[in-house]
Amino acid sequence: MKPGGPSITALRSAVPRRPVLVLLLTVLVTGVLGAFASQSVVEDGVAVENEYSEALDVLDETFGDPQSVLQVVVRTRDGDDVRSADALAVTRALREAVEGSDVADTLAEEPGRPPILSFLTPAEQALAQQERDPDGLDDGEVRDLLAQAAEQLPDEVVALTEELLAEGDPPGAGLVLVFQDTRDLDEDEVVARQAELVEVIEQVEVPATLEVAPLSLALLLDDNDIGPEIGRLFGTALGIILLVLALVYWSRPGRSGRGTMLRRTLADVGLTLVTILFAVVWMQGLGVLLGPDHAGLIGYFDSQTQIVPILVVALGVDFAIHLLARYRTEAGVSGDPGRGYVVTFATVGVALLLDSTTTAIGFLTNLFSPVDFLATLGVLAASGILAAFVLTMTFLPAARILLDRRAVARDRLPTDALSASGSATIPRLMGRTVWLADRAPVPTLLVTLALTGVGVYGFTQLDSRFELTDFVPQDEPQLEVFAFVEEAFGGGFGQQTEVLLTGELATPQALDALVASLDRAGQVDGVRTVAGAPDATSVVSVLDDALATEELAGALGELGVTEGPEVADDADVDAVYELLLEAPGGEQVLAEVADGWRSRVELRTSVEQAEALTLRNDLLEAFDPATDAGVEVFPTSQELVQASVADEIEAAQLVSILVALAAVMLLLAVFYGWRRRQPLIGVLTVLPIGFVLAATFGMMAATDIPLNPVTATLAALSIGIGVPFTIHVANRFLEERDRADGDGRDGGDGIEALRRAVGETGGAVVGSALTTAIGFGVLTTSTLLPFEQLGYVIVYAIVLSGIAATLVLPSLLALWDRRQRAG
Repeated sequence: MKPGGPSITALRSAVPRRPVLVLLLTVLVTGVLGAFASQSVVEDGVAVENEYSEALDVLDETFGDPQSVLQVVVRTRDGDDVRSADALAVTRALREAVEGSDVADTLAEEPGRPPILSFLTPAEQALAQQERDPDGLDDGEVRDLLAQAAEQLPDEVVALTEELLAEGDPPGAGLVLVFQDTRDLDEDEVVARQAELVEVIEQVEVPATLEVAPLSLALLLDDNDIGPEIGRLFGTALGIILLVLALVYWSRPGRSGRGTMLRRTLADVGLTLVTILFAVVWMQGLGVLLGPDHAGLIGYFDSQTQIVPILVVALGVDFAIHLLARYRTEAGVSGDPGRGYVVTFATVGVALLLDSTTTAIGFLTNLFSPVDFLATLGVLAASGILAAFVLTMTFLPAARILLDRRAVARDRLPTDALSASGSATIPRLMGRTVWLADRAPVPTLLVTLALTGVGVYGFTQLDSRFELTDFVPQDEPQLEVFAFVEEAFGGGFGQQTEVLLTGELATPQALDALVASLDRAGQVDGVRTVAGAPDATSVVSVLDDALATEELAGALGELGVTEGPEVADDADVDAVYELLLEAPGGEQVLAEVADGWRSRVELRTSVEQAEALTLRNDLLEAFDPATDAGVEVFPTSQELVQASVADEIEAAQLVSILVALAAVMLLLAVFYGWRRRQPLIGVLTVLPIGFVLAATFGMMAATDIPLNPVTATLAALSIGIGVPFTIHVANRFLEERDRADGDGRDGGDGIEALRRAVGETGGAVVGSALTTAIGFGVLTTSTLLPFEQLGYVIVYAIVLSGIAATLVLPSLLALWDRRQRAG
């Protein structure tokens, strides 16, 4: 078997000839990349960039957000009616606490709406009008007060306060809304202001029958520092992997003694640890060099990409296991560490090169994803995997050779224990799995094909979801409150959909069309209404308020706009907009920009993520009059951002799978065609991975695990886990087949070669599977839902990859061997 060209030969020779130089160079490179790694920037929260998030950015930069709202949930502990005397006492206490605190001067009041609004505000107003003492009221009297107020207050106020009651009969919860002025504040200052308000509310005493819970999505996401969580997962995975490595590296001492093998085992574990940690440093440093501050090819690190070190550890450890397993055997047989490395490089080294390349290709297929952070994650993971390969082939063997040469010089190299390291129970058990390939290869493949079909059907049933709150620890108390508000209040008071309006806005036809469009928007499912009109803030609502004032009504009338509002054909709309900019709320909905005017419509909505895109399409249809008048209409919201990402992930997943499988299959076909004139071996090596992918998707569907930004890495991970298994089996099979034929031994029509191949690679495959399963299995303990789900998905993929490598691939190779021998 030829090891390759001059460059490969030079690399193969450099490690045993100049191990000290190799060590110094790898340490130097690690130091340089470590310096860059220290400059890494981790963006807070979950970074998402698409057309909807860009529109939100434009709206925020143009109009800002003049106020924020804190939702305070008041709910009964036993499910009784929350319209009670105790609840009234609590809402009054909340109001008094806020108005008497240091945050009182941050409250925001608008015409017709107090800065603190609750589901019992009508009852409080009725009490004030009747000059009654609120103490001593019973529950029935509170409900009577609400009924009386409903007859006296404007329909808009009554409708709004009724929306603050939870769904159900009787309502078991209600909302108190506290509005704060946030003009001229940046995001951090807004969050700090809300945090102060939460502290005030949490000091209010609450009767045992009720529960009070403040909720702020901004606070919920801002407190989302997942660094400690990632650190815990990384440390746990690394610690358990080291224990498993100790078991995998341990061999029966033989004449060498337990002390010798214990020292060797600990040394191998330590060297593997250093190698993998160096790979993580290389990945971090390369990520900085490729990032926005240097090459600009990828984005900054964020919540999703922080999982990459765990991927590098779990997948990179496999390289060390396979290399050391073969090196031990070869060094033990020859008694020469240098010779042992040369043979290992020519056999396992080539397989590891294919492993790392195919895994990197799998991750790099994320570059085809329209989701930016998936592309960044893919490049980082590919960089880490390639770094792990380079270090495994240089630093690790160089250090091991130095230690072994020292042992040889002292006549302490445990050759008997090393050469016997492959003859254990696991290889014998693995070798027996070849029975199916020998006796029933076709039925085995037919069953595999049927299971693949079931998995493909499961893929069609998978949900695609992306929730910003998924990246909040599941034990966060506010997350339960958020889920309750979503369910009980139809998304809560804070949900809104914004419409960015640009283009020919300053024409009578456009203004008239906006009035018609807003009327039509009130008929769209998911848009909240008040007294039959959409609950919206827009240029039309500001215009209505202006027409209600005598001074502005006269000025608007002179410009061609009268009550209705009615817009004359010759109305001076530019002048109307200039006037509205000075009216209350005008700056929130109108802005003069270089190319004309820009406007915003804020609609209070109530939709789930799956309905967000439908709502967008319905709003576009509702705004057809505006579009026909030359206005450019673009609805956007956080729900749309998330829904579009979910759709993009689903659409990109199939492309990613096909591109990854095709690229890896082409690479292996070219390699085996070049090395052995057998390109079909490359195809056969990859075919079982199709089964792994399909069956894993089927398991995801069966266990209700969706596609999300983390589990969407499945194609790359399945290749990273499964292809190394199949490559090692295929390579070893060809090696054993050549050896049997070259020695004149009967290969048993290839079955004996298969048995030896699966048996000899069995220990390394099982060790790799264990370390990978544990490395990723730790993720199932994560409090971050996507990482927990990824842990389960990868356990599925590992089990299925083991089946593919030991049952499916041998059946394919057995049929190929029979055909070759028959031909």
